[in-house]
Amino acid sequence: MPHAPITAPGRGAGPGLWLLVSTHTVNDFYTGAVAALLPFLVLEQRYDYAAVAGITLAATSLSSVAQPVFGILSDRFASRWLILAGMVVAATGIALSGVVSGSYWLTWVVIALSGIGIAAYHPAATMAAREAGGGSNRSMSIFSVGGNVGVALAPTGVILTVGTLGLAATPLLAIPAVVMIVVYLLRMRSVRMRSVRMRPRPVPTTLPDAPRGPASAPHDETWRAAAVEPAIEVALEEEDQEKADESRHPTASDDTMPTTAPSPRDDWRAFAWLTLVLTFWSVAYVGVSSFISLFQIQQFGSDEATASIALTVFPAAGAAGTLAGGFLADRWGRMRTIRTGYIAAALGTVAIVLAPNTIVVVAATAIVGFTIFLPFAPQITLSHSYLPNRVGTASGLTLGLTLSLGGFLNPLLGLLADHTTVQTVFALIVALLAVGFALSFVLRERTPH
Repeated sequence: MPHAPITAPGRGAGPGLWLLVSTHTVNDFYTGAVAALLPFLVLEQRYDYAAVAGITLAATSLSSVAQPVFGILSDRFASRWLILAGMVVAATGIALSGVVSGSYWLTWVVIALSGIGIAAYHPAATMAAREAGGGSNRSMSIFSVGGNVGVALAPTGVILTVGTLGLAATPLLAIPAVVMIVVYLLRMRSVRMRSVRMRPRPVPTTLPDAPRGPASAPHDETWRAAAVEPAIEVALEEEDQEKADESRHPTASDDTMPTTAPSPRDDWRAFAWLTLVLTFWSVAYVGVSSFISLFQIQQFGSDEATASIALTVFPAAGAAGTLAGGFLADRWGRMRTIRTGYIAAALGTVAIVLAPNTIVVVAATAIVGFTIFLPFAPQITLSHSYLPNRVGTASGLTLGLTLSLGGFLNPLLGLLADHTTVQTVFALIVALLAVGFALSFVLRERTPH
């Protein structure tokens, strides 16, 4: 059954966009939960660094293949049901992870399942958010910041459950998804009911006479309004929709333009360069989120509660950076915002490497979180402008890379940490961000269609 749209395409940000932001928060809560669970797996199940890096790989390995597939499905079939289905699968995998943590391979499998759910959610939800917000950098940053908030809330949620009750309490982490699904379905029911009420009703050209009598005038006016008002509302809705369609697909006048306009061209070469830049962003992002807590434990002997502070600060600052990145991209341009983010994040990571204590680590992590997410929304909208005919595919590849490629390479960072120190991993992240900054100069702006 086709999924009812949350909001009319082409309209400004409203309840539909904010509902999608909320679903993004819940979905990406389970992304952040993976990183937040790693210290508990190390301390309770004695996993080594390579093993916990493999857990991160489990959350992202299949996503690299699955997310573009889900993007193609979203392009062809408008599969908005994947928004809910992805959330359900993501929550189920995390809920089971602590229960089966005595077996490393079962833990790997259920967390991989969670990663597939996260992959299924993103292309469909991103397309819906693009429609709800008109495709601007600001609206995409607002949608994206929902994910950052979810990742930021995850360590607190994990501490309150797993930190208090142990790994067996992970089923409690499914509660946010259950609540969100109920809210989403209620919203869909409301939209469908409103759609039924707004269906066109035949209105007679000549209205029959209303009952006459001494007090008939007020009743007459009320009766006539009741007969005409639905037709007016429907006409206004159709007019608004026609205007929205014209703004997205301008129609030419017979006197001024040809009757057919050429379709926008997909620029796969430019998209390939953007993909390469995103590879370095991905490894740096996953590396920081996976190892920042372990860095404090190894470097300063912090306990897991203290070490989780930086893990909370990182996505929280990232939420602010994502929001700022959308606004700056609309004001400065996407290229300048992307390049600023990469070089500033590299400098912030240098501060982590040289930090003398945990206070400096937390402060530097906040800087890295803010700056590394400045390019996030601009990179997504840039991918859409490079592939205007395949927005779902572009979303699947772009958002998949933010976790998948980093997850694939994260075990190598784990091996590096096992054979050297976690500090060495962060020195490598500095280099990766610097290379991403250099490659960003190959990218070119493209006017959205």
